[in-house]
Amino acid sequence: MIRTLPAVAALALLAAPVDAQMGLASSARTVVLSATKHGSVSVALPGGSSATLSGSLGAGSNDFAPLPIETTWDLDPSSTSAVSLVGFFQAPEAALTGPGAMIPSSAVWGRVPTGSPTAFAPFSGGAVRAGAAAAGVTGATLVLFTQPVSVAAASGKRTDQLQVRIDLSDRAELPPGAYQGTLNLLAITQ
Repeated sequence: MIRTLPAVAALALLAAPVDAQMGLASSARTVVLSATKHGSVSVALPGGSSATLSGSLGAGSNDFAPLPIETTWDLDPSSTSAVSLVGFFQAPEAALTGPGAMIPSSAVWGRVPTGSPTAFAPFSGGAVRAGAAAAGVTGATLVLFTQPVSVAAASGKRTDQLQVRIDLSDRAELPPGAYQGTLNLLAITQ
């Protein structure tokens, strides 16, 4: 028992300073955290990026099969009121070109039955401007829909069927051959 008494006394001496140090704290330091989430808009073509008119291009209306278009957005409703899908050709006089002839954008019509226009309209409007951004070409543009953006609809996705028609009612002189052109689709915020 005599041997354990000095060991207990030594532990008691060491424990006293440890108790005196409990409850100490350093001064607080702060770290400022910053993060930014950028808004986004995108257009996808789930059915592919080409369309071929079935049959021969003839006088009157020539309708392509509907093209599915998927538009997705994630935006700040305090700085954006709407997102629009705009279709346009690069040159109003030559939406499609062929052997020695051109089909102007005014002869190419489009519509999105769930958007605006719901009736066929020509790709002959002006460019859409929003701040520093622009979509389209003057005389070769058509707004296919405008989707309001709000707190409840700040993020979303919609799939529409774009219907395209070439109207050759007043172009009987168009020579035979293959005609090709590129329709551009762009989503723009306003």
